[in-house]
Amino acid sequence: MKLAALLIVPAVLFAAAGIELPPGSHAIHPETPASAQQDSGSFTSSAVLIEPGVSVGSLKLGDTRERVQELFPKKYEDQEWENHCGTTFNWVDAENKIRGGNLFIRFKKGKIFQIDSATTRFHTAEDIAPLDSPEKVASAYRDLKAFTLLTAPVAALGDRPLIFWVDKKKGIAFTFAYYPAQHKRYLYQITVFVPGKTFCPQEETTDSPMWQEIRPYSLEPPAAMGVN
Repeated sequence: MKLAALLIVPAVLFAAAGIELPPGSHAIHPETPASAQQDSGSFTSSAVLIEPGVSVGSLKLGDTRERVQELFPKKYEDQEWENHCGTTFNWVDAENKIRGGNLFIRFKKGKIFQIDSATTRFHTAEDIAPLDSPEKVASAYRDLKAFTLLTAPVAALGDRPLIFWVDKKKGIAFTFAYYPAQHKRYLYQITVFVPGKTFCPQEETTDSPMWQEIRPYSLEPPAAMGVN
């Protein structure tokens, strides 16, 4: 993966499979009190809603690159790259003064097929946003399937494999990282994709041997996978 260098925020690399948190990324952690986690900045409340299978804020699946630039004009710290998952535009949430974060907008053939929200700016109708607990997600979403990504863990995301809870029919996935200081998982990112279609978890594909299904609502890979 080729990414332009940035001087503002250091890059955090996924050591295996060429996976990266791009330069300019903010790996948010659950240190902030829940009451202070969300900061809508200049966005109105209607523009910060995550709708499964539809949109993140005013940005919808199927929108064009031109629409992205209308809503999220490219700044110096923003990045764009290509790989087997298509083209990704990383919009850095610089106006979010609480914990920062990123919005990863993924294209194929010039149209958005996936949006990953790793910023506290956006939330679901159930008021679920990055930094929330797995328990809050589980209480609001039933029949989620669980997966893990067996690429090398990253220190910035807890040094453990990421865990994904997915509702393919609704077109939404929740990614959980690990917070060592509190010995627990937290919601790192919410992904919206076309219902019934596949999506790209952290630059990988769901066809990858690194993508493995585990018991529903699990928060760790089973010991048999040899990663605990």
